[in-house]
Formats: sequence, structure tokens, C-alpha cells
Amino acid sequence: MSELARATPQGAQPERTALSWQRTSLTTVAGAAVIARHTTDQMGPAALVIMIATLTLAGAAFVLGRTRYSTQPEPSRRRDGRAPFALAVAIAGMAATELLALVVP
Repeated sequence: MSELARATPQGAQPERTALSWQRTSLTTVAGAAVIARHTTDQMGPAALVIMIATLTLAGAAFVLGRTRYSTQPEPSRRRDGRAPFALAVAIAGMAATELLALVVP
């Protein structure tokens, strides 16, 4: 066993992973807000609808990531892919918003 593996406290990895899911979800929310702010003039309410959908998906990923890696003695390690899928759809929605903003005069 390496020195780093012995120095890392037991149970720290799930907490770091949960924090990673939080950061990723919050970054997605911030990106959606910036995109909505810059595209609302061009796209109108469609940009806000996409932003709300992105916020919902990022919130779902936040909750799913947090509950999966909670500090319970035996957290669920089920790999169903719901949180990554929610973030992937949210980011695809953000990309679609930007592409639509380029096409709309």
C-alpha cells in the first residue's frame, strides 16, 4: 500500500466525489444563466425555457450525486447513470441554445 493511500482518511473519497458532483452541477447552472442572459435578446422566451430546463436537470444531478455519495455508513453504489445523463442533457440543451442563437438573426 502506498504512503498516499495510507494517509488518505477512510471515507474521504465518497465525500470528494459528492463535492465534485456539486461543483459540476453548480457550474452547469452558472453556464445556463450566462447563456440565457446573452441569448434572451435574440431568442426571447425560448432561451428562458431552455435555461429553466437546464436548471431543473442540473438540480436533479446535484441531488442524485449528493444522495449517492452521502456520508451514510453504506452509501448506494448503484451505477444507473441518471446523474450523468441529466448533466449531459442539460449541457446539450445549452449547446442547442447557443447554436440557435447563431442561426436566429
